[in-house]
Amino acid sequence: MASDVEEAKAVFRDQRLREPLEVYSRFFETFAPVFADLIDRLPSLAQDQLDPSIPGNLVRNDDVRTALRYLTAPPISEDDLKTLAGTTLSPTNLRTDAERARRVRDVIFQILDSHRFPWILENRKPTEHERMQAVVASAVLVAAQKVATSRRSDARKDQEEAVKNLLWDIGFTEVRPRDIPIIDLAPHPREFCSESKLGGTRADILVRLYDRRLMPIECKASNSAVNSFKRVNHEALGKARSWITGFGKRHVVPVAVIGGVFNAANLDLAQEEGLSVIWSHRLEDLAEFVESSKGV
Repeated sequence: MASDVEEAKAVFRDQRLREPLEVYSRFFETFAPVFADLIDRLPSLAQDQLDPSIPGNLVRNDDVRTALRYLTAPPISEDDLKTLAGTTLSPTNLRTDAERARRVRDVIFQILDSHRFPWILENRKPTEHERMQAVVASAVLVAAQKVATSRRSDARKDQEEAVKNLLWDIGFTEVRPRDIPIIDLAPHPREFCSESKLGGTRADILVRLYDRRLMPIECKASNSAVNSFKRVNHEALGKARSWITGFGKRHVVPVAVIGGVFNAANLDLAQEEGLSVIWSHRLEDLAEFVESSKGV
């Protein structure tokens, strides 16, 4: 286990250092002009007699909608904004209901970042330097978050594609996703499906082994040992417990395909509770296990 932990870290370091700066730059260049325009609209948003069409038009565009939430300190999630404002962010609702538009505006301005936008609190116009600083700082915030989200999403997609390619290579067939409340509704032996609900919990990939057991696979990437506990011991193991409780150890073989930075002790605990762990850099182990089910 220790050698695999170190090899996975080495793979992670290599991938991260080779990650192109263009990804971050692309997000920055997308959001810098969005913030430049939005920041220029702040005085009209701050008016006592707010035109409800202003917030309504802002939330119509996904990028502007995101930028609006990143005006605050710290940036506010869309769910939190809706909860605090007591309204949806429907453009139609905000344009036609002045009270809803005002509540959204008030939440934003109540927690507006005073370090980026000091002139708003001081009721004056910004200097050109202040304005440019605010645009750059705001675009950096969004770009950094977008890169982090993209990394997690891309790592998982890469893992899923690698698992699917392996299954195809050893003669398995992909079939349509489906809900599987009972095992009889699962794919047939030598078949697999993506993003399917097994019992009450969704699996990234669901494989029907030669011996008719189900192998739900969760793909997990982690950038730190602390994060790895959440990904494996909380998320993947939590699902494994649910599947084992619902269908029994004789019928399901929960697997986590992992890559990145993980704590060996946490992985040992997860395996003791019934979760099999396969490293992304050793997917041949998954093929070996699948082929071994021929003789069970």
